[in-house]
Amino acid sequence: MIKGQKLSGDLIRLLPKLSRRKKRAIVVGYDVAAMVIALWAAFLTRFGDLYVPTGRSVIVAAVVAVLAGLAALYQFGVYHLVLRYFDLRVVTRLLSAAGLSALAWVTTVYFLHAHISYAHRTFLVPRSVAFIYFGFLFVALFMGRFMMSTLLAGTEHEPRSKADARKIIIYGANVAAIRLAESVRTSTKYRLIAFIDPDPAVNGQMVSGVPIHSPDALADLAASNDVKEVFLAMPKATRSERLAAIDHVRNLGLEVKTVPAPEEIVSGRFTVTDVRPIDVSDLLRREPVEPLQELIREAVRGNSILITGAGGSIGSEICRQVFGESPSKVVLLDHSEFALYQIHDELLEMSEALPPKERPELVAVVGSMLNEKFVRQIIDDHSVDTLYHAAAYKHVPLLEDNEVVGVENNVFGTLSVVRAAAGSRLARFTMISTDKAVRPTSLMGASKRIAELVVQAFAAEPNCKTRFGIVRFGNVLDSSGSVVQRFRRQIQAGGPVTITHKDVTRFFMSIPEATQLVLQAGAMASKGEVFVLDMGEPIRIADLARHMINLSGMSVRDDDNPDGDIELSYVGLRPGEKLHEELFVNGETLPTIHPRIRMGQERILLQAELDKVLRSLRATIEKSDRGKLRQVIDDCLSSEKHPRDRAKAATLEAQGYRKRRGANSPTSS
Repeated sequence: MIKGQKLSGDLIRLLPKLSRRKKRAIVVGYDVAAMVIALWAAFLTRFGDLYVPTGRSVIVAAVVAVLAGLAALYQFGVYHLVLRYFDLRVVTRLLSAAGLSALAWVTTVYFLHAHISYAHRTFLVPRSVAFIYFGFLFVALFMGRFMMSTLLAGTEHEPRSKADARKIIIYGANVAAIRLAESVRTSTKYRLIAFIDPDPAVNGQMVSGVPIHSPDALADLAASNDVKEVFLAMPKATRSERLAAIDHVRNLGLEVKTVPAPEEIVSGRFTVTDVRPIDVSDLLRREPVEPLQELIREAVRGNSILITGAGGSIGSEICRQVFGESPSKVVLLDHSEFALYQIHDELLEMSEALPPKERPELVAVVGSMLNEKFVRQIIDDHSVDTLYHAAAYKHVPLLEDNEVVGVENNVFGTLSVVRAAAGSRLARFTMISTDKAVRPTSLMGASKRIAELVVQAFAAEPNCKTRFGIVRFGNVLDSSGSVVQRFRRQIQAGGPVTITHKDVTRFFMSIPEATQLVLQAGAMASKGEVFVLDMGEPIRIADLARHMINLSGMSVRDDDNPDGDIELSYVGLRPGEKLHEELFVNGETLPTIHPRIRMGQERILLQAELDKVLRSLRATIEKSDRGKLRQVIDDCLSSEKHPRDRAKAATLEAQGYRKRRGANSPTSS
């Protein structure tokens, strides 16, 4: 008896070490045996007696049923599922496979007019055998896989002692929390004490044998069970719900970690090893905006793609996402040799992981987009179909003191690329813009708004064959020079964290989210439309700073907490900065085929009017006349300004100056 138990234990421990091919062979062998036994059991059940059918036609029908069942299991992908992660989602596939096997049996029996002999009589095979076979087969397929899954899960974390395991509480009682709890159950590192969920309908109930409590019980549960960590399992919660939960946990002095965001869990599955500390992206994350992949594929698959500013934060992410959608060629253009080298090297590594036939051709070009002939040559040499224009100077304070270079790059660089694209009759052209282009108060925003007008003017030409589009979005999390990066450095240095104004707000989105918007808008664009993602409510920068300080394990030093670690310093808005950003000039929008992407209806300049503006800008750039340059821009965009902005500009002009100069504020918002 003991030897038998030891042998079975050795066999169970051997299972995870087998190759995938051997595991699959075992499963297929089990399925064949299950089908044969289920069919025999169906006859036994039907006749209520020990009976073995021996007729040739019955045996042929049994062979056909087994082959049909195996083919169905393969076709439905059952043999490609990882056994240790077997779950109820497989049920429909097993039901379908069992049904097809039973259908194959009854069809073969019917066409062969199969007869059986029983009790000295010969008659047709009873139809009820097929139904009984279907039921027995499904149970056998399901239970076999369930047992194998349990055995494999049980061997994954041996030895399974929980003596030194850290006690945790999971905040949330949803699908993500249940999956996390199952992973914790097989882990020797953690021990689950309870679930916390604000929904009163589930309080007092049990999940995976663990009770669900209300948030009010968290303090007592943590204290009585010596809990130091809380795992946040709220991947689909709203921003306010997530922030409230994080604040609640941290105010109790507990460490809070989170499961990956939905966009990080491509397969829909994760384990306790994927739980990570809360990051700033978790604070700002909204309910995920799912992309329409067919739009992205339409714009990218099989096409030759050119990306300007390929080494930048947005440009490099466009490169990554485009690369994964099977383009024929990806051409990278950037004036920064180092930035271009980095993204080119990264894409080469991505390429090596792809099958040779699926690897796009990759071309890196160092150069300036201001050279129209150079850009046109790139487009023609590489038969470019689609162009994503991400190249621009974008830092507001820097361009306030470098107006000439900023306008030359952002406006005339865009003009150069647009002319080259239109002249080569590109299929698609998408420009990346900014919310700062809406009623701009900064030189950067104004230069991007004029660049938008350049794109729209060419798109409005009657003989234009290129589908032009513009994408606007707000601050991008962790992009180069972003406020998040600056706050992180200031916190590491011990503060103070500098904020321009206590009420300043900004829209935020992640780099992947921004890039998906660009790719989808590129597929929807036609005549220079402006596309904007619904980004929810803007974020107060002061709240962002407080949360980042708390996440770093420190506290804010203010009047309410004079012994805190990091001080907040309000330094005032800098030249060109707004208190609140907007997304559309006039607020009038139209829906698109994506429920969370809106399209703006805004004024455009026709080519003749635009040419006058561009000639004036070119003349002032050649003379490096900064004052005149701002005057030309203001005249061009004056009709878009908010009345209060026009009044303010008039007052400043009367006082003899246009913009405050020389501010050296050490932060960005």
